[in-house]
Amino acid sequence: MSGPDLELEERLRRLAAAFKDGVEPPATLHVTVMSSTAAPPTLARRSSISRDLSLAAALIAFVGLLAFGFSKLHGLNPAPVKPSPHPTATAIPWTPAPMVLSSASAQLATPAEAATWLGHKATAVDPLLVPGAIGEDYTAQFVADPHSFVVDYSNNVRHATVELAALGVMPNQGATARPTLRTFRGVAATYQVDGATPTAPRTLYWTENSPSHAPYSLTAAGLNETEFWQIADSLKPLTANAGVRPCVAGDLCAAVGHGSGASGQIFNNVLLSNHSASPCRLEGTPQVLLRTTAGRALALSQFSMSLPWLNTPPGPALMAPNLPDPQPEKGVQVGWGQAYLVYSMWDCPANPPLSSVIIVLPNQRGTLTLPADGVAGFSWGGECEGTVVQRMAVAPFVATEPSPIWVDKSPLSVTVKLPDHVRAGQSLHYEVVLTNSSGAPFQFRHGECPSYTEDASSPGHKNLANHELNCGGVGWLGPNESVTFAMVLNIPADTPPGPGPLRWVMGSAYGSAEGRAMLTVTAA
Repeated sequence: MSGPDLELEERLRRLAAAFKDGVEPPATLHVTVMSSTAAPPTLARRSSISRDLSLAAALIAFVGLLAFGFSKLHGLNPAPVKPSPHPTATAIPWTPAPMVLSSASAQLATPAEAATWLGHKATAVDPLLVPGAIGEDYTAQFVADPHSFVVDYSNNVRHATVELAALGVMPNQGATARPTLRTFRGVAATYQVDGATPTAPRTLYWTENSPSHAPYSLTAAGLNETEFWQIADSLKPLTANAGVRPCVAGDLCAAVGHGSGASGQIFNNVLLSNHSASPCRLEGTPQVLLRTTAGRALALSQFSMSLPWLNTPPGPALMAPNLPDPQPEKGVQVGWGQAYLVYSMWDCPANPPLSSVIIVLPNQRGTLTLPADGVAGFSWGGECEGTVVQRMAVAPFVATEPSPIWVDKSPLSVTVKLPDHVRAGQSLHYEVVLTNSSGAPFQFRHGECPSYTEDASSPGHKNLANHELNCGGVGWLGPNESVTFAMVLNIPADTPPGPGPLRWVMGSAYGSAEGRAMLTVTAA
């Protein structure tokens, strides 16, 4: 047997083995079989009986395997289809984007605790909305400053995540999103669902009809339509802080706190509490005056300063009523309801002894006078050498708060995939797989991609690189879903040959994650 018949028989044998694994035969197979088994033209050489029998046997075997394969396929129960926002079979390309450090770290709390934090931190957001339908079976992670906030509620049992944000950044739209317009909270809102499954990710975003025109977005994954709108309709403003009056001097008790210093600058603290019968609001930057032990007023030119340990300027401090005098030994993390003031002063080279510190509240709301005993003192350092420096730096009032619980561990686990070896002097091309190890859907928040560090250092040879992850096109990851990123790291020519660890560390506002693998370097 030779020619087209031999080729056909060989193709049938290969396809029979493949079809058992569910591989679809090529579309031209049927035509080829029919044309090859049709009656030959009268001018063609007649086939031998052995060839015909062999070809028939091959056809019978193929048809039998075809039927067997279909019986196996029809006996399988189809698995539920979970929408994946990004194909993970192909690695996302590497980009040499520089590292961008997060400006804040997320805090961990219950939904009720998160609402309290937001009420004290996001003081300029008007209205400040929180969802009443989020139960205590959810865990909250949040980042907040006076003008914005993002809070994520996740439930590992229900496999659901809800994100509420007051940001001027529109959430990412999925590839299959179909935005529609509807009325929500009395304004036009955009609603979109990314996918056809009942619990597909969905987003609602709108701008509040308020003096500040606060932009909001509500995003959820793992909730159906009814559950999503139950949470949306439960959004209500926090009213506990509305209409709180400004504090006056007669409401307040002041005490000198423990100061601190850095590089010659001394930070003096004053702690304040409210002993009146009603809450009040303390905000702005006061004027700080000094009086020496000789009875002389010390006139230092004053300017405002920001505090190096605060990421953003503080908002109003909400002072709880009926509190006792401040207790300096407890510091500033004593819970809500009190405030503190920080100032630095220079009077080089005189540095006269002081008898009292006078605090003048903004907007002519009175003065507080307290003894200078315990004041940390004047700042000094290089700028005071051989010159006269006379000035006062004062920061705005800052609210006290409880000790925060920071988010340490990312919900993503890291797997590093390396080639067998890399030659010194060449670039290492490898992959990093990030897997959602939590029980709730995960997304990179509002397109903010985390930074990562690659460390392939060996004794006497440092090899570090820092970049930002190319995650802009990644949407939601369901529980146990993964996404693969391509990585490139230069291996210097003087790297000693042999095995050594490669450490890959990802850091973001929502925790850190680390993966390791052994890298073998061969001689250049």
